[in-house]
Amino acid sequence: MKIQQLEYVIAIAQEGSITRAAKQLFQAQPNISIALKELETKLGIQIFNRTPNGMVLTPEGEEFLGRATSIVNDIHSLERDYLNRNSSEISMNIGISRSSFITAAIGEFISKHEGESEKMEINLTESDTNRVMNETCIGKYDVGVLRIPENYYEMTEKLIDSKNLISKVLLEYRFAVAIHRSHPLARFDDIPFEELKRYPEIYNGINEPDMLRRASVNANYEDISSNKRINVLDRGSQVSIMATVRDAFMWVPPIKNPIMETAGIVINKCSYAQQVNKDIIVYRRSSESNPLVMDCVNTLITFGDKIKNEIIK
Repeated sequence: MKIQQLEYVIAIAQEGSITRAAKQLFQAQPNISIALKELETKLGIQIFNRTPNGMVLTPEGEEFLGRATSIVNDIHSLERDYLNRNSSEISMNIGISRSSFITAAIGEFISKHEGESEKMEINLTESDTNRVMNETCIGKYDVGVLRIPENYYEMTEKLIDSKNLISKVLLEYRFAVAIHRSHPLARFDDIPFEELKRYPEIYNGINEPDMLRRASVNANYEDISSNKRINVLDRGSQVSIMATVRDAFMWVPPIKNPIMETAGIVINKCSYAQQVNKDIIVYRRSSESNPLVMDCVNTLITFGDKIKNEIIK
């Protein structure tokens, strides 16, 4: 049994598809299929059921996945801890879930350590919440930042704990509306929700479900953008779209954003947004002994405390 085979199983379980797992791991699909078949044959179990809707874990597969995740997590943690201990290189992998203000906090962390070593490699990846959580668990990220609607918080905390991760709440807020300063609704300090129905909404990529709007904005959220929906995952592209499609809008954290301000975008209150959201830091329990990881966590927490006064009420 090879660690690579375990990583394949974890990726297939996360993606629900060998094709998507291969894309995530930058591997050829036949290689993963062959490795999975060899593993199942060697162990004498079936890890996945192959269904028209994708790869589904069997009961034995569920048990195997839990143990495989723990093993891969421990191996990556052991490797990273000793490599960092024996090297002057500063290395950090951070995954974030659509949180633009976090990039400024990461910038402060980088500035603090940039002069400490001749070699530094910081990898910052933006992804969805589940992937950030799962990939922090298996050691791909040293630190992850999740965005969770409060309605999902208790369930998510149990899931985080089951993955042997530690979590800390960074910030709590209700969403506000980002629009260009020339937008017809920019004159409102508190934007009427009914007026938003007339304008195109920018979504965080094609996989963002409408139910997330009900969890993160308002429990009675209506589908206001079925005919005017712009799906963009990259944060920079979202800002660029709003700067050019000047009647578009987007739900964002109610925090001043210098990049948006430079592009002529303002963030205004919308009282219709009643649901509370939490940005949460997660990291592996084994990382508590890693000074660099803990300094990154503490830098994020300090930054969050600093901007709490900037939240639009």
